[in-house]
Amino acid sequence: MNPIHQTRILPLRWFANACERIAYPHLTKSVYLDEEHDYGFRYKYHAKMWSILYKPYQRWGTYYSLELDQLIEGLKDDPVVEMLGSDYDKDGVAYWEK
Repeated sequence: MNPIHQTRILPLRWFANACERIAYPHLTKSVYLDEEHDYGFRYKYHAKMWSILYKPYQRWGTYYSLELDQLIEGLKDDPVVEMLGSDYDKDGVAYWEK
């Protein structure tokens, strides 16, 4: 994972990342209320709080990019993943024939 910092000002980045941690429970609650078709005061409150608290994170927060090609290459050499993806053991004998 490669971090992408939106700002070099460290306290501002800390504040934005803290706002993101506070914003996500509001998003979760508003999505839950949306699925229940409950669009009352609680839905509007949580949706508005997420909207307000997520803006600093978008502007000054830290995003992470995941390089899938590097991840796949790293997993190809792992013997545990190799065994999980195969129906045969290390000697070439099928597991259902044991």
